[in-house]
Formats: sequence, C-alpha cells, structure tokens
Amino acid sequence: MKPKVVAVPLCVWVLLSTTASRQALPQSAPDTPSQSRPSSVASDAGRAAFMQHHFGLVTAVHDALIAGDLQLVRQHASQLENAADPTGLPASAGPYVTVMHRAAGRAAAADDLEDAASATSAMLAACGDCHRAVGTMPALPTPSPPAMGGVVGHMLQHSRAMDSLAQGLIVPSTSAWQVGATALESAPLRKGELPRDAKLTREILETEQWIHDLAGRAKESTETRSRIYVYSELLESCATCHALHGKVWGPSVR
Repeated sequence: MKPKVVAVPLCVWVLLSTTASRQALPQSAPDTPSQSRPSSVASDAGRAAFMQHHFGLVTAVHDALIAGDLQLVRQHASQLENAADPTGLPASAGPYVTVMHRAAGRAAAADDLEDAASATSAMLAACGDCHRAVGTMPALPTPSPPAMGGVVGHMLQHSRAMDSLAQGLIVPSTSAWQVGATALESAPLRKGELPRDAKLTREILETEQWIHDLAGRAKESTETRSRIYVYSELLESCATCHALHGKVWGPSVR
C-alpha cells in the first residue's frame, strides 16, 4: 500500500540535453548546386532551436515538480502550453507536439502534485512518441555513478535510476528503462543511517519499501501507458517529500 506521507528524496534531476533530432541532411553529389543547402541548414537550425526550447521548458516543469513547488510547476507548464508552433519539424511530429502542449496545460491547471506528476510523465512520453514517429533517437547524457556511500550515496543512486527511467520515456529506450528500474531495487537504507527523528525515520523506511515495490512494477511495465503511470508515482514521491520536508531533505538543502 502506498504510504500516506512520502519522505525520501529520490532524485535531483540532471538537466536534459539533446542532439535535437539530428537527422542527416539529404545526400547530394559533390557537384549538387549549393542553392539547395541554405534551406536545409535553416530547417535543421529551426528544428534544433525548437527542440532545445521545448526540452528546456519540460525540464523546468520537471525540476519544479521534483522540488515540490506546485506554483512554479504551473508557471513553467503555462509557458510550455503556449509555446510557439514548431519550426522545421516533420509533419509526423505535429500530433505529438499537440499532445505535449495539452499535457502542459494539465500541469498548468493542476490542483495538486499528483495531477502535476501525471501530466509531467505524459509530457516525457510524448517526447518519446515523437522521436519514434520521426525516426530519430536523441543522445542524452549518461549519469555518473555516485562517488560516495551512506545515505547521500543511496539517494544519488536513486537519482541516477530516475534519470535512466526518464530517458526510457524520452528517447524512448527499453534498455534505459530497465536499467533504471533495476537500480531502484538496490539495497534498502539501514535505520542507523537515517536522521535521529522518529517520525522521519518511520516515514523514510515506509517510503523506501514503496519505492522498491514501484521498481518491481517498473520492471514489468512493457507499454508506454503503464510506464507513464509508474513514473508519475515516483515523481509524486519526490515532490511530496520535498514539499513536506524541504528544510531537511531535497534540492533546497545545500
């Protein structure tokens, strides 16, 4: 059963980067007239600018959600919902851009973190559906393993796992998804590593078990719809934790 209060910071989002749908330019013989090249280059530049802008907005929504800041989620999501129409994208991308904007509209109007998490996961999946439709696979950074142990290292392992799951939706990549799901099944935290606060300790241990349960569900998820649902629950866990215990855990603590 899902804990009523979530109190473990699962991830610190690593900013997404992309090669912005790098499709090869049309192959031409060396003596092809150069007049055709400027339009191709301009098209690629427009496509890259669109992808970078939209990924930046999706990332901003995601970061705000991880921090548990619903007001900021709404602000960034509204910008994404009202973003300009794409430039230089294949016609097949259009429906998925529309889906992304509609999901952003849901996030902009979200009444709670659960709704915002569901909408954000849908946005990530829309990215993946679009990439599949146009036949491209963006290159996203591979998170580095944490260089420390203890509770901080454990949380960084969760962060790395969440990054892989997100890539599984965005690229999309089944292998990245499975890597993330497997990583979330890592050894649980030990009670002695946790803060000396009876309430926090209980909540953290409950949430830790919930996360392992979700990891098992993620490994069994083979369809995009089920992956969206599992990832949204994980996102909600991060957001709820940071909203409730922002002065103890999470991105605001340095």
